[in-house]
Amino acid sequence: VKSGDVVIATGAIRMEGTSREYAPIEFPAVADFTVTNALADAAGKKGYSFHTGVVQSKDSFYGQHEPETKPVSYELLNKWEAWKRLGCLASEMESAALFIVAGSLHVRAGACFLVVANQEREKLGLENPVVHNTDRAIQVAVEAVRTLILEE
Repeated sequence: VKSGDVVIATGAIRMEGTSREYAPIEFPAVADFTVTNALADAAGKKGYSFHTGVVQSKDSFYGQHEPETKPVSYELLNKWEAWKRLGCLASEMESAALFIVAGSLHVRAGACFLVVANQEREKLGLENPVVHNTDRAIQVAVEAVRTLILEE
């Protein structure tokens, strides 16, 4: 996963608190299949590099970027290592809550993200430019919504 790529979440690791107010932790945070497919189709049509899979949703931005400075660093680092081994594609702060709340309301939800940077690539000494232009992710979302509207 490289900077500038789009990540489309199929599900989210629930390392945040909001979703616990809506469903037991054992209930998975998953995206709607139709919405996810529309996002993937949109990214493909636009020719963007994209990945589909599980993402990590968290409450703490700095817990990811400076875990060694936190009192629970051992937990943050060990869990992140487990998520990587399980194929987690990205870390973000919204999708688990969105998926669980959408499920509780019986509405569809999906999520796509711009990869701003990949700290794992940086650790390996690989190229890792920082990309802040969110146009690709926005264009994917708009095209997917357009498709979903036309299909209904």
